[in-house]
Amino acid sequence: MKIRKLSVNGFRCLLNFQVDFEDDLTVIVGENDAGKSSLIECLKVITQGRSVELDDFNHNLDSIEISVETEDFDFRKSYQRNDDLIEQNNLIARPTSDYISRVTSWLQSQELDVSAEDNQGIIRNIAKTLGITVRSNSNVENLRISIIDRLDGENVEVEGASFPSFNNIQLDGKHFENVSGFFKEVFLKAKQTEIWDEKISDDKTIEEFVKETINNYSQSIEQSISETGILERMRMFLTDLTEIKIEPVYQTRDLNIDAKVKFLENGKEVSIDKKGDGTKRRITMALLEYKKEQSLLEHDTSTIYLLDEPDTHLHVKAQIEFLDTVQGFSRNGSQVILTTHSPFIMNAVNPKQLRLLENSSNRSNVKYLRQDVDVADRVLRSLGVENTYLFFSRHLVIVEGETEEQFLPSYFLKKFDETLSSSLVKVMNCKGITNIPGFARAILELHNPHNIHLLYDNDASPELSELIDRLDVPDQRKYVVGEKEFEDAFSDDALHSGWSQYLLKAGKEVPPGWNVEAISNLRAICQENGLKFSKEIRSLNQGGKKMSKPILGNALAEYLEDEQLPQRLRDLVLALRQA
Repeated sequence: MKIRKLSVNGFRCLLNFQVDFEDDLTVIVGENDAGKSSLIECLKVITQGRSVELDDFNHNLDSIEISVETEDFDFRKSYQRNDDLIEQNNLIARPTSDYISRVTSWLQSQELDVSAEDNQGIIRNIAKTLGITVRSNSNVENLRISIIDRLDGENVEVEGASFPSFNNIQLDGKHFENVSGFFKEVFLKAKQTEIWDEKISDDKTIEEFVKETINNYSQSIEQSISETGILERMRMFLTDLTEIKIEPVYQTRDLNIDAKVKFLENGKEVSIDKKGDGTKRRITMALLEYKKEQSLLEHDTSTIYLLDEPDTHLHVKAQIEFLDTVQGFSRNGSQVILTTHSPFIMNAVNPKQLRLLENSSNRSNVKYLRQDVDVADRVLRSLGVENTYLFFSRHLVIVEGETEEQFLPSYFLKKFDETLSSSLVKVMNCKGITNIPGFARAILELHNPHNIHLLYDNDASPELSELIDRLDVPDQRKYVVGEKEFEDAFSDDALHSGWSQYLLKAGKEVPPGWNVEAISNLRAICQENGLKFSKEIRSLNQGGKKMSKPILGNALAEYLEDEQLPQRLRDLVLALRQA
């Protein structure tokens, strides 16, 4: 089984919230209080029967609606707050048309052997999920017919459904330093769920006994209300009241089975609690590796891992080792949903596997790749840009050449004594973008156009022109610097001064040919004959230190003052400084 989508309204900061999950690995990132843990808790409400508490309600709402979609069902549950009481509705399941078709065809197949033990188990599980009463002595043929009847018709909706049993493991950072707790979650959890199906007699399971007891008790209360005259007294206020009926809302929850794990050396117990955190983490990581080879439920060969910031107490190397382990789970067919703060984990996964949560005014929003996901994922990965910058950058600057690509980070560092990366600013060269439509769609899904800056000259390439149109960046975020190239935007004096100071600092003499008049004449020749100024200017540097575009960009950034820069370039630098 795989969880495909979560929809929530009213649970803490999750309002009209929707997020899709990958079938293999989904990494959820965001700052503290962005809603990461709330997302995991909502999944537990549907899949594990986690109780909803008063503090879970958003301050502005008195209702909570949660929906979890799998490949076969859409499970929904709602809650209502009335003062200090919480009313909950039964779990509702809406099977997909594909599931209805697949199950119905199988159940109606002449080749189906209802007497086969494996088939009986499958039929019983389907019936339980669809809210059909299943007892240990239930006739399987009758269950088969009931399932077909339940799935017959349009817009099938099952009230009182049960989320199907599945292999699931839930871990957070504390588990990795608590060996007993880790062991319980990873290895005993299945029994906590399965124990309800244990028989206490030949024809009754624990779950059936509990349900029967509760139903009998509810009926006895109904009878007592009727016989003691309470109903008559209530008719004084509700004149049309005919009866009071009590319907228990019943849902099995995992029993709290604990375990103390003992490590022995020649019969003598070794106290793990007194070992260092590193040793504890190594033990739990080894157990997690072992878990990869295990299967808990025969009918569900994969496992869903819900991991809430498991890397909290892991050092960098351990984080990478942990990620290798969970990626091994996903490669083997299991699904991993992981929340994290770790930039190392973020940068080690594919862009399409990331979900960025942001909280504004106690409302969570999520950003991730939604359109042409595989194409966008390939485009972004081909650029070699770390995911931390793709998702968390305050500003993205797209440039056309190598000179400006080097100039911006060097000048920013000199002017503000801060790196662009520490200010969450990323410079990207558009020449590395092979799929402009795919890149533009992906970037706009992750960033507001107001946070994207375009630095180019008046002679922008066709590729850049297309990118400018597709990104729809505001005019104030377009910085035209240079007629034909970035380099020709600088005055003759500025070019001469910047490169001369660079040579002198490097212990080189300034070549005789490198002077203001020569630069001016060369500029005129290039304009008249359509030559590239950035290439021809190197001829004036004969005998000097090698001049390349990145080196020239660094020299201009290092040795020019503000007043020597083109105005639009100064505007860009100041804009990048803003939040």
